[in-house]
This record gives sequence, C-alpha cells and structure tokens, in this order.
Amino acid sequence: MPQPESSIWGNILTCAEIGLHVYGMMAEHNSGIVVDADYAKEVLSEEALQAGESQGDHIYFDDAKSIIPAYELLKKDAITDPEFKEWCGSPEKLAQDGEFFAPEYFGGMTPPATTPWGDITESQEFYNGISMVNHDGEWALAVHQTIANHCLSEMAQEVAAGQENYLFFPLDACSIPVYELSASHPAILEQIINEDSLVHTLCEDHPVYVTMHNLHVEEWGRIYDQPAPRSLFLQIQLDQEARFPVTEQYEKSPQFHQDSTSLRERPDNFFEPTEEPEW
Repeated sequence: MPQPESSIWGNILTCAEIGLHVYGMMAEHNSGIVVDADYAKEVLSEEALQAGESQGDHIYFDDAKSIIPAYELLKKDAITDPEFKEWCGSPEKLAQDGEFFAPEYFGGMTPPATTPWGDITESQEFYNGISMVNHDGEWALAVHQTIANHCLSEMAQEVAAGQENYLFFPLDACSIPVYELSASHPAILEQIINEDSLVHTLCEDHPVYVTMHNLHVEEWGRIYDQPAPRSLFLQIQLDQEARFPVTEQYEKSPQFHQDSTSLRERPDNFFEPTEEPEW
C-alpha cells in the first residue's frame, strides 16, 4: 500500500516511511503516525486500534496517541527508520512516557508513597501525576518526573526536592511549577484562587525567573508585580494560613505595575491583525 497522499489533518507537509506500511506524518493541523489499515489490523492490538482514527485505507494516530502504535511496533521490531527508532528508545521508556500521554492505554502514574522529608499521611490528587501531599502536617506539591520533563522549565525543577519518580515543592516554594503547569493543565489553573498573589510571589521569590520569562514573551504575557499577599494563591495555602497565621505586611504602592492582566488572558486593547485595514 503506497503512502497516503491526503490526510485528515489537512495538507501534508512531510511524510516518511518509518516501517513497513507505517509513516511518520506532519500535516497542516497535526502530526503523528499513520498506519495502513489492513496492516494495522494484523500487527496492532484492538486497544491500540481504538486509539486511532480510521479514514480510507489508513489509521491515524495523532501526536499524543502515536506513542501507542510506536510502543507496540517497537516491541515487534517493526520500526525500521534508525532515527525514529533512536528517538523512541526502548519500549520501557515509551511505556513510561505513555503514562503521561496516553494513560487510558498505559495506565496512570503511580502516586508517590513517600517524600524526601517523611511518609505521606494525606494526599489530594489534582491530575494524573500531580497532587498535594501531606507529611508530618506539612503540604507539598508533588509532580511526576515525566510531567516535569515535558512541562516544567529547568528553573522550576531546580527548586524541587526529588524522591523516586517525583519532584516535591513545599507550599512556600511552588509558585514556579504552579504557574507553568497552569498553562498546560486546566486542572491546575482551577486551583489558583488568587492570581495576584501568584505573580507577587513569583516577583518576590524568583526575580531572575520573572526577568527571563518577560524577555521571551509578548507584552500581554509578561509577569508584573501586584499588591497581594505572598504564597496565598492556592486554597490549601489559605487554609494553612488560617490555622497558623503568618501575616505578611504589604501596602498598595505606585511601584506596582497597574496594567497586569489575568494569567491566561489578553488585555482588551491587545492588537490582533485582521483582514480589514485599520484606519
């Protein structure tokens, strides 16, 4: 069966054979692995087939789901392209990454059992591989290393303490991972109850991070300090503050930037080009 000449993802930009009847495709709206339908039914499990989208003579596995056929084909030594084979690594590595990209097939990430400071006595799961854990009355944000590798910057990981497959961030040192994970995980964005407190904490505790961040984003996405309490951007922090008050004194001052916007919103006057001329 020849390689596909059209795609459910729009115009094909590149398409290379990475195995017999197996193609790595990059198209206008998505990318992933495309497998000849008849061949796929011979070599892939029923569970893997259900993860793809069938159209015409091929089955399409998008960017996230492509790890499923890659895993099964690699185990059968059906991947022949050396570069793609090297990128895949071992089936074990793909299975580990699959817990993040396709937990419905590979299974979710095992929750942490202990922290660098002691055993976990209580936990609140936010998302697969992300949770709040309690040790000796102290809460910390736990992030699986696989998620950290894909979603967190090096600066975020530097402030963590590692234990087995997890990174742990104490409540007073979790502003960077919360900020970054809120961009990729809506479940984390929902946990933020005070965005001004989050940006103030970032500016107060991590000025170098804020400077580097602002250098690489557009004006509307930059972080500007706000008059707000430090480390009271999560409900669990607020609950802890209510139990053990440690009031931080701050005053509203002109030095604070007054044009700050919601973390994930553009300002109303953000200019976005249209097809019509602006007179």
